[in-house]
Amino acid sequence: MKFLTLNCHSWLEENQTEKLAHLAENIATNDYDVICLQEVNQLMTSEKAFLDDWFIPSNTDVIIREDNFALRLQEQLQCLDKEYYWSWCYNHIGYDRFDEGVAILAKEPFIAQDTLVSQTKDVTDYHTRRILTALTAVEGKLVQVLSGHFSWWQEGFSFEWEQVQAFLADHSHPLVLMGDFNNPANTKGYKQIMESNWQLQDSFYAAKKKSGQETTLAQIAGWEKSNGERIDYIFLTPEFTVLSHEVLFNGDKTPIVSDHFGVSVTAQWE
Repeated sequence: MKFLTLNCHSWLEENQTEKLAHLAENIATNDYDVICLQEVNQLMTSEKAFLDDWFIPSNTDVIIREDNFALRLQEQLQCLDKEYYWSWCYNHIGYDRFDEGVAILAKEPFIAQDTLVSQTKDVTDYHTRRILTALTAVEGKLVQVLSGHFSWWQEGFSFEWEQVQAFLADHSHPLVLMGDFNNPANTKGYKQIMESNWQLQDSFYAAKKKSGQETTLAQIAGWEKSNGERIDYIFLTPEFTVLSHEVLFNGDKTPIVSDHFGVSVTAQWE
């Protein structure tokens, strides 16, 4: 089974149309089972989109606009003969002009749920964070997937992670948690994740084969003094054997499409 996570930085990139096409082509080629995306934007002023049955609404009502990045990606994938169900939840206003959120795309239908994890729910405050989850089938078994874009440690991560644990406390299926966690490996936030009672595996360390490490460009927003960090993760519960972990869209084998790189994981059931 294959998973992909990417902070898209959508509609903020130069040559965005070309980069969207590169992302769609990679997904079509690799045939991922589930894809989690963050910084999935739509202009607040764009027209409301017409949605078909491939869109799966979550428990919180949202308006999907015609330039929603996940919608555009899903449409491009259909043009490449790849069909994905998808959902999107709204986090906050970004750059004074976007509805910013997180998305999940999956090959199989799923049940979507989202929940507020931040202490604030004011959409004009970028600290407002919601996670999106999908209960879907992967390789014949039900899996609970999470897409999240979390705050930095000093701006509320610990509280957000506690809310995630509370929201998923009664889960009875294997977990795959993906996204931009904004906490580098071996920091307080990372250690809080790894100390959860879910016995999570960090795919980077668990993989039998790995390629790449850092998942951001140097000196991006929020990491202006950094030369690159590993803050985008795929965490899996022990039911999975992680075969490979690969950093994508870093300008090596695959072109840069965002100010973050993607993480791809191949796994199998234990």
